[in-house]
Parts: sequence; C-alpha cells; structure tokens
Amino acid sequence: MADTRAFEQACDNSVNKMQELLMQNMELTLDHIAEKAKEKVGVGTGALRADTRSLGVEIVGDEVHGAVGNSLEHAIYHHQGTGIYAEEGNGRKTPWVYVEGGSSKGGQKKEYTWEEAKRAAAFLRSKGLKAHATRGSKPNPYLKDTIEQEQSTISKLLGGAN
Repeated sequence: MADTRAFEQACDNSVNKMQELLMQNMELTLDHIAEKAKEKVGVGTGALRADTRSLGVEIVGDEVHGAVGNSLEHAIYHHQGTGIYAEEGNGRKTPWVYVEGGSSKGGQKKEYTWEEAKRAAAFLRSKGLKAHATRGSKPNPYLKDTIEQEQSTISKLLGGAN
C-alpha cells in the first residue's frame, strides 16, 4: 500500500491556505463596506460614523462569516428608525418627550397626544431643560443600503480582486 501522508498533508495545507485567503478577502470586503457606509451615516456628531467598522471574520463550519456594524447604543435606532417611522412597524405608536442628557433607562412611558407632548416639552424647556416632543425618527439604513449598492465591488473583493 502506498504512503499517502505527504499527499494528505498537501491537501490539508491547501485547505488552510484557501481559508486564509478567503478570510483576507472577507476582511478587505468588510473594510470597504465600513468605509462606504460611513459616507451614508448622515449624522452631525461623528461618533456613529467613527464607530462604524468591521466586527471581524470567523470560519463557521465550511463558511466564512463577517460582519460590519457599530457598538454605540443608539446605532440601531439610527439605522432602523424609531416611533411611528420604525422599520417593520416595530416602534412606539404614541408621541413622547425626551430630554437631552436625560436617562432613557427605567423612566415611565407616558402616553401623550401630539399636542400634549408639545406642551410638556415647552414646559420642560421653560425650566431650562433641552426637551423635545417627537413621534420618532425616520430610519437611515446606511449599512443595508451600502451592501445593496456595493454588490459588484463586494463580489470582486470576495473573489480576490484587490
């Protein structure tokens, strides 16, 4: 019987090299998506833009997985929208008042009409607080839009075209 150890080792080495190449291509692709998405964030502070990045690459079974995202708490609300504008209708249906710099944790969720929310916000502003009445904010799906608009480049980068 022939000794196939060298052949088997060569096959294992080829698989490892292929996985490394696929992971490198995925990382290049994720970096490209993150950079293009930053152009679409559309916010004034820059924190959301600055934190948009590759979240890493991993091999899961026989697939290479990668993700681009953001670790800031408000990123999901910017991307998916809030209130009556939230994607798939998943937002609050009634107006509310928020105070800049105030805590969003554990507060009561008072039900307002739109007129009541505007009056409550005006009252809080008269007390020196930066209060706003809102029905929500429209989504800005900058990551989703980037992936859809960059499909041609994504395919090329995943295929090894640098």
